[in-house]
Amino acid sequence: MRHGASIVLLMFVFKCIAQTLPADVHMTAVKKTDLVQVDVLVPEQFKNAFGQSRMLKVPAGYTAKVFYAGRLSKPRFFDWSPDSVLHVANKISGEIIALPDRNHTGTADTAIVAASGFHLSHDLAFYNGAMYVAEERRVIKCTGPDAGGVYRSKTVFIDNIMEGARQPGGGHDTRTIVFDPKKKKMYLSIGSSCNVCREEYRALIEEYNDDGSGRRPYATGTRNPVGMTLHNGRLWAVNNGSDWQGDDIPPEWMDVVRDGGFYGHPFAYAGGLYFNFNAHKEYQDLLPITGEDSARVRSMVQPAALVQAHSAPMAIVFSNSSFPEQFQNGAFVAYRGSWNRSMRTGYKVVFMKFQHDGDTTVQYVTDVVTGFQKEGTNSYADIWGRPVGLAIDLRGNLYIGSDDITQCIIIVSPLSRRKE
Repeated sequence: MRHGASIVLLMFVFKCIAQTLPADVHMTAVKKTDLVQVDVLVPEQFKNAFGQSRMLKVPAGYTAKVFYAGRLSKPRFFDWSPDSVLHVANKISGEIIALPDRNHTGTADTAIVAASGFHLSHDLAFYNGAMYVAEERRVIKCTGPDAGGVYRSKTVFIDNIMEGARQPGGGHDTRTIVFDPKKKKMYLSIGSSCNVCREEYRALIEEYNDDGSGRRPYATGTRNPVGMTLHNGRLWAVNNGSDWQGDDIPPEWMDVVRDGGFYGHPFAYAGGLYFNFNAHKEYQDLLPITGEDSARVRSMVQPAALVQAHSAPMAIVFSNSSFPEQFQNGAFVAYRGSWNRSMRTGYKVVFMKFQHDGDTTVQYVTDVVTGFQKEGTNSYADIWGRPVGLAIDLRGNLYIGSDDITQCIIIVSPLSRRKE
């Protein structure tokens, strides 16, 4: 682990006093999908950037290939432009990179800097002819793309995110934006500044009018809802839960984001179970629990899905009819992976299956792409990718952005439709 022996000692102590998962926590069922190991194909132009050969496990009938590698520095979330070009937010370089694949070969033709000069650019969204980029403390509106897809004009759309917060800086600097064209609203996720603490203006999802006005809290108690998306008129999110409660607490969740909903942070998890406040000083500092705290916890409901703690779910994208039946009526979710766990978990892409497209309870979760972590080991050195961004297209392809380590985009494609 990054902090050496002190972290090992702390984890030993916390393991001795932390709770095990209570029996009344209703975890989402896990179903096994048979995966096959394949070599990750590397086009010639990406071999220097991608490095050594790698393998992944994918569903039978699929292949894995490097879609792009080279100019990425902590690639985060994706969006498709109106002319169907995949764009990715490059967090460290402060760029939005366009990756056209005009002939649908499964390989980016080139990398175009569509816009630059951002601070910690994490997400982007195309809406009403403009491209919006989410920074840590601002949302920038980009307009006037030229014939090459480069945006020449930038204006501040939302300023002073977290204004009034006790700690406007600190951890959880990623911001995610979702537009709802029917309601003419925009939603913005803001993570907490801490593991657990009492704070205002953070650990929430805000709602704005689509002209940037009308800021208001939409949902609270969301510690770090990194992944958000709109599906069937509903806003959905996945959340990164807190640490120092043991290997299995709190389960990560995916759920519909309800107007006025409270989702537990920093006091409780699942359907309204309190944390063990004796597990760590950070939790002790939350005491005493007030009547207002208790009322908010009582308002909690069972999420659509509860999955393995410390998986660190990131992007979420709902499937479409171009995928086989087993991957329809559900959502793909990227797991970036754990650090605060005795045995590492995550480092994969899963599929959360619903009974039908309008359902709001996940039937089961199943692995779709694994192999970023070497089997049978628990060393960070044996991890070669941490999935973060996800996108799909109308040809049944799944695009996976691997953050931090390999810094590439992998395309998982059905063999019957893949072109070389």
